[in-house]
This record gives sequence, structure tokens and C-alpha cells, in this order.
Amino acid sequence: MPVFIPIVREPEFKLKGLPQNIAMTEKQIRGILMKADRDGDGCLSKDELKKAFKEFGSRMPCWRASCCLRKVDTNRDGKISRDEIDFVVDYVLVWLESKN
Repeated sequence: MPVFIPIVREPEFKLKGLPQNIAMTEKQIRGILMKADRDGDGCLSKDELKKAFKEFGSRMPCWRASCCLRKVDTNRDGKISRDEIDFVVDYVLVWLESKN
């Protein structure tokens, strides 16, 4: 007689940063982005964006930061300025919504 043995699978990896089921507000996203601004110049470099996306729970924060920079950096200076932060917040909200 065959015996059924249930397989209990452990998660393959644990995400760093925020749990996937958390709904983030614009204020929380702005807070994480400002915390990622290490040098305090009010602009976000690619490395600082990478740090923020790690905290958002991205599996590929470097790639996500590159995509965001390409879409949002309107003046093409390689950084996200204060004027472009609103676009980053919108980008993150859409990206987080697509994850859930």
C-alpha cells in the first residue's frame, strides 16, 4: 500500500528588507529614499538607489536601480535630483504593486 508523506518545503531564501505583503505609503517610500542618501546632498546616486531597493525587498537591487535611473533621470546627470524624487516614488509604488 502506498504511503503519502507530505513534503514540507522551507523557503528557498529569506528576503531582506520589507515583507512582501506590506502596503507602503508615499511617506514611507520617501523616508527610505532619504535614508539611502548617504552623503546628504539631496540627490540619489545609483549606489544609493541600490541601497534603497535592497530595503524595498528587491531581489536584484542593482538592476532595479539601473532601470529606475534610466526611466526617472530626466536631465541625464546620472543622479536623481530633488525634482525627480516624485517620479522615483511613483516608480516604486508601481513596482511594489506589481509584486503583489
